[in-house]
Amino acid sequence: MLNKALIGILTAIVFLITQAIISSVNTKATYKFSIKNNNITQNTLQLTLNDGYASMLISRKCSNNDYSTRLNGIFLRFQNHYYIFGIEHIDENNAQLMFSNFFIDSLRSGDAIYISHSPFSCPNNKVSEVLLGKRIVS
Repeated sequence: MLNKALIGILTAIVFLITQAIISSVNTKATYKFSIKNNNITQNTLQLTLNDGYASMLISRKCSNNDYSTRLNGIFLRFQNHYYIFGIEHIDENNAQLMFSNFFIDSLRSGDAIYISHSPFSCPNNKVSEVLLGKRIVS
């Protein structure tokens, strides 16, 4: 009885992972998101998703400090939810492994919404981030 349950659970997990891989391999999109708050902070995110490979370029301006990071890696896609595993390049000499997940929804007006639970704003800000942008047709 327990073996049949385990086989069912493993089959469901394999099916979900297979669906995510097929969906990510068939994804080709480029998005550009940005937000500006009170002329003090400005965030820009350019995201390219192409055949299972993801590239993110993040620019943050907090007060008078500018931060820029780049993330390259692979992603899995479950409908509008994305999970990226890759290497984040903080500067030329500093790189680290990173896992990121986010949600992108395209609106009928052609705009897109980016929602992430990882801190995207200034380094001291630990809230979820919502960015508005557009899908760039290439």
